[in-house]
Amino acid sequence: MGSKNRTALRNRLEYAAFVLTRGAARRLGSRSLCRLGAALGEVFHVVDRRRRAIARFNLKLAFPELSQRERDRLAREVARHFGCVTLDMLRLRSVAPAELLAHVQVDGEEHLKRALSLNRGVIFMSAHVGYWEVAALIAGLRLPDGLAVVNRPLDNPLLERELDSFRSRFGNIALGKKRVLRAMLERLRGGKAVGLLIDQRSKPQAGLLVPFFDQPAWTHAILARLMLRTNAPLVPLWGFWEGPGRYSVRFDPALVADEIDGSDCNETSLTMRLNQVIETVIRERPNQWLWFHDRWQSIRLGLDQQQIIATDDDRPTPQG
Repeated sequence: MGSKNRTALRNRLEYAAFVLTRGAARRLGSRSLCRLGAALGEVFHVVDRRRRAIARFNLKLAFPELSQRERDRLAREVARHFGCVTLDMLRLRSVAPAELLAHVQVDGEEHLKRALSLNRGVIFMSAHVGYWEVAALIAGLRLPDGLAVVNRPLDNPLLERELDSFRSRFGNIALGKKRVLRAMLERLRGGKAVGLLIDQRSKPQAGLLVPFFDQPAWTHAILARLMLRTNAPLVPLWGFWEGPGRYSVRFDPALVADEIDGSDCNETSLTMRLNQVIETVIRERPNQWLWFHDRWQSIRLGLDQQQIIATDDDRPTPQG
């Protein structure tokens, strides 16, 4: 349900529930908190029949070689995973940078250093896989001016304020989602960094219909456009949940437009290539991607391109 259909009472009730959960998170250790989050994820998986049906459809589309029992088990693992990381975010609100870094294994920093050495700004690409919020925090700590993250605000402004506070703890900033192109271009031209998650369904007017898991999927084209307009290096950035209180963050080799063969250096080819990069990582950690998102809505509903209904309220909590 969109924010325009919300009431102030609903917002306050949700915020009260958040405050109570945050208080409990401060008293529980990471293991106990993860057990609670996993249990809540199981409840979500059982109760939300629509999301469960979407996850089943997506997993069948992406992994036809698996049995239905295997796909259902994977969907439950996904629900448990996101229950864990959602509650863990509440614990990390009170963690200092040094304490967080002590529990994160960081790989591929040479790729980040090489991208920074070009002095063109840096574009970070990630996806709703693993623990992207931790990846953004770690990247921000490695950057002199922090990381500006493009995000879609939550429907509840009280909860959005809390999420924005968490994201900006170590010097990062949240740009929101509307009319951010100018802000991103200014940061890149000033040698600074921006980050986006582009693995969710785009509206047809804002994206391209390109393959994802060998199926046509409406995909945001903004990263390809930024690469072509600024020639800033794009660094794939991944954060993973390795267990209660343990994380890993990885910087992959940068993609730079002027280093790519001319025949492959256009908006469509670059968007397809970025989808392939994201797909590879999801296949590494299929139990940590948001299969509950309606990524292939047009296929699921049997619509052609002219009939696609691009809804605005189809998103996870929290949204990056």
